[in-house]
Amino acid sequence: SFAQILDRVGDLLMDRASKTDIREEQQLFLDARGTLKGERPALMAEFERQLKKLIDERIAGKSTPKADFSKVDATKLTLVETASMDESVLTGNITRVVENLCHDELTILNRGMGHLLGQPDLGTDSNPLGPATIVSAFSEAVQTLKADRKIKFQIMKDLNQGPLGDIATIYADLNSHLTRLNMVPSAGRGI
Repeated sequence: SFAQILDRVGDLLMDRASKTDIREEQQLFLDARGTLKGERPALMAEFERQLKKLIDERIAGKSTPKADFSKVDATKLTLVETASMDESVLTGNITRVVENLCHDELTILNRGMGHLLGQPDLGTDSNPLGPATIVSAFSEAVQTLKADRKIKFQIMKDLNQGPLGDIATIYADLNSHLTRLNMVPSAGRGI
């Protein structure tokens, strides 16, 4: 499914390149599409590797510790580079888009994964198979591409505009599988 999403992102990049009259934008879109097409096998392999790693870490309960800003020396603070901030905002936005598109499927998946992990109130943000994991894995995979930072950012921007609803199909299939295995408890909770 992600390969099909990338096909559509490539088509979107080509369409945007054909609609702009600004040569620099056109070249950026074409370069991003070329990178997406040329490095696709490596990108998909890295995405799969990152996804497995993140899922394993989240199932094991590993998480990135939150920084304790109360102990930070205020004289040593620096501004965040705008490109890094833009990438972080974009990744968060893609995650929210997927969460919204897949809300019903994620509700069922959260119950199933919560049952399997012994966490009955598992939320989407803590679900090892949730959108945050998928988007983070893809973002990490994009960062490994042999391309300029602007091209990588453009790929992520067009993924944000792409047809992410296909991920709902993946979640629906996963929910069907978990239901067949009796791994999804009923919606109501006993007293």
